[in-house]
This record gives sequence, C-alpha cells and structure tokens, in this order.
Amino acid sequence: MTPRLALQNVSKSFGSTRALSGVSFDVLPGEVHVVAGENGAGKSTLIKILSGVHQDYQGEILVEGQRRRFASPAAATNSGIATIHQDLSLVGSLSAVDNLLLGTGEHPLSPISRKAARERARTLLRGLDVSVDPDAPVETLGFAERQLLEIARALSRNARVFVMDEPTSALAEPEAEQLFRRIEELVATGASVVYISHRLEEMVRLAKRITVLRDGRHVFTRPAAEVSRAELIEGMVGRAARAPSAQTAMLSGAPMLSVRNLTRPEAPLHDVGFELMPGEVLGVAGLQGSGASALLHALFGGAGEIPGSVALAGEPYAPSSPQAALARGVALVPGDREVSVLPALSVLDNSTLSSLPRYSPRGFLDRARERADTEREGARLSLRTPSLDAPAAALSGGNQQKLALLRCLLTKPRVLLLDDPTRGVDLGAKAEIHELLRELARDGMGIVFHGTELDELLAVSHRVMALYRGRVVATLAGSELSRQRVLECILGAAA
Repeated sequence: MTPRLALQNVSKSFGSTRALSGVSFDVLPGEVHVVAGENGAGKSTLIKILSGVHQDYQGEILVEGQRRRFASPAAATNSGIATIHQDLSLVGSLSAVDNLLLGTGEHPLSPISRKAARERARTLLRGLDVSVDPDAPVETLGFAERQLLEIARALSRNARVFVMDEPTSALAEPEAEQLFRRIEELVATGASVVYISHRLEEMVRLAKRITVLRDGRHVFTRPAAEVSRAELIEGMVGRAARAPSAQTAMLSGAPMLSVRNLTRPEAPLHDVGFELMPGEVLGVAGLQGSGASALLHALFGGAGEIPGSVALAGEPYAPSSPQAALARGVALVPGDREVSVLPALSVLDNSTLSSLPRYSPRGFLDRARERADTEREGARLSLRTPSLDAPAAALSGGNQQKLALLRCLLTKPRVLLLDDPTRGVDLGAKAEIHELLRELARDGMGIVFHGTELDELLAVSHRVMALYRGRVVATLAGSELSRQRVLECILGAAA
C-alpha cells in the first residue's frame, strides 16, 4: 500500500538549535497516526513543515508517492493536506460562514455563493454536532465552538490528510467524543489523520499507529496495540513517569473563599454557591457553556463587580477588576495562552507584569530582586527558557503555560484560580505542575481548578464541583468521586 504521506530524513534547524534531526515515518490511507512527544520534541516544527509554513528544511516529503515541497500554506492545502492548528487561524471579526469561505476562491459577498456556503456550513457543523449560527461573528463564540469551526473549515476543503494539533484541548470529554466519532467517520472513507496529543486516553482510543519523538529525533513508530502506556510515556520523556495520586487530605478550619448566590444569566451562572478551604484543590467540571470558565473569570473581577455574596478569608470580596482581585490576593491563570502571555515581551517582563508594585515600592523598579524572584520561582516550575531576557515567543507552548502560572505565583496569591491550565502541556510538564499544586495546597493556598480532563481532575482535586447549565448540581468527594459520577452530573443526569 502506498503511504498517503511519508517523511524521509526530515531535519530542521533554527540557528544552532536542531529542532528535527533525520525524522522518518509514513501515514497510511485510512489510519489515525498519533505523533506523541513532550513540548520541545519537534512536533510543532513538524506541523509547520507539513502545512507549508517552513520551506527551508532538509529531507523529503512525499504525498501519494510524489515528492512535494510546499512553497506556502495554500500549496499544502492544494495538495490535500489540511492543518488544524492549536492556535486557531480564524478571523474573529468575520462570521462563521465567511471564515468557511476564506481561501476557497468563492466571493463572500456573492448572494449565490453565500447561500450555498451557509447551507454547507450548517451541514458541516451538524456533522460535528455543534450548534453555531453561521452568521455569528467568530469572536462571539466560545473557544470550543471556534475549534470545531476550524475543523469544519478543514473538512470543507475535501482534504485527504488532516493534521490535527491538540484538537480537543478546549473540549470537555463528551464534546471530545463527538469529535472522535467524526474522525472515525473520516478514516472510514480512506482519509488519513495525523493526530498530535498529550492525552494518553486519546492516543489509546484513536491511534492505529504511534510515532514518538524526543528532542527532535524519531524514537519509534509502532502499532498502537503493541505499545503499553508505560512504554509510551518512557519513550516520550526518557524516564518512567510517576502516576499522580488522588488528593485525600482532611480539610478543616474557616473557608478561604465563600460564595453565595452568584448569578449571571448571560454567562450562564445561576445561584452558584460553594466554599473553598485553605489547603484545598477544588475541581470544577462542566461541558462547554456550563459556566465553569465564566465562574473563575467572575471571581477574578473580569466581568465587573461580582453579583452575589462572596467572602475572602471572612472579609467581603467584590473586586471590580482583575487588578482589584490581585490586590486582594486572588490570581487567575487562563487556559488560552494568547490571553495570558505577551509574546514580544521578555520572559522576565511577562513574569512580573502582574506584580510590578511589589518590585517598585518607592517608584523605582528593583531589577535585581525581580530577576532573583523570577529565577527562583522559574526553577520551582522547571521553566525551560534560553534566558530570562528571551522573548516569550521563543518558549514552547508548555513553557508559555508555565510562564503564565509563574506570573500568578509572583503575586503571592491566597487563592489561585486555574482555568484548564495544562491545556497543550506535555506529560512531563503536566506532572510537574500537578506536584507544584500539591505543594502550594500543603502550604495553605486555596486552589480552584477547572479542567476538561476528568482523570486529571480526579487526580489533583480534594473535591469536584459539577456544573450543568450554570448550576452546581453536585459536589463530590471520597467514595462518590468517580469518573462515572462526574460524567453523570455534567451531562445533566444528576440535574
């Protein structure tokens, strides 16, 4: 069988840094081929080569047995390769239907083209089980809806190779299942999927074969059925990974954060109430649109004054802005790195952006103290950076996420709000973040952790609060805390 796509001794360098070194593997018709590896393994560089972003590489790319070197992303698309990037390429000010028309040659203002495109958009989105108004501006959609729209745009190109970079990073488990079914339908037609993910469950669920990269080199390509999870992890990280253990600490004392009657119908949030204890990791589970992210942003003052009764360490808490929340000791790490990291600023300036008053008490910035604190906390996070003066854009996605967490830690928060903080983070870095959260909790910090991976929530949380359509339907702990029970709650079975 002729491979649909083949890489032969592909290498790519950035100055003295070797991002890929002699990587070879092929992708067959009708298979999901998972490419796995830690951040920095070379996956992003590989994607950019396949999508026509990088042309100056060594080695060969073959499509249907024919040598190709794409001069542009459009050339890759025209060769039948559609890439769905983790950082989405949609135009926020345009409607969903206009985004589907971009790059097709159809005139977006033509009534005939627009009517046909709207119907095609509805068909594609129905196939992904997502309800989106084709005329709605993309900037008004949630991240998960935008991600599904990006996938729909790739499907509209009639590609035969789909390169998917962390496509479920913003999707809760049931929503991801919708995508998995669509992928299975695609490969059943003979299409090929190159699937990049950090989630072991997805690799096991989808892959026919798995290629592992480490430090820019090919480690192995093997049938998925022949690779154990332990072998997969060891191949990626070069060492055996310690499985996280569930939190079981006994919590007592006065609440660090007490929330009563928090209501924002447009979020949606309805009569939300809970308590967060000192030293507790409180998990928050919910589907896209459940209000889980909106809850964290409301507590951070992101939507103005909080509509409800909230107390922080026994004192009234009603921040009108994020700056007011930070001043009270509440910090938020968003899941979207485009929001939390400024790529043009240095690692050092990104780290201290939210805590500058601490480093300039007399109006003069204490650069020596700022650098020393950043180095210390960066080492605690195992932040990998060329230097503190390097631009944040030089960091891998996982290290950018660590940088967002570092910025919050330098504000010395009492309450840390985490909105899907390990999205797109590799297994090794994820384990390091989990261990740090346990350490912070042991030191008495209160942590609210919204995550889209149920296994992760169960591993790091003392309790899990389930949201369904903006309401708290259950708070689970102890023997009640299981995957099945959480899924029942977020799907509405317990509502």
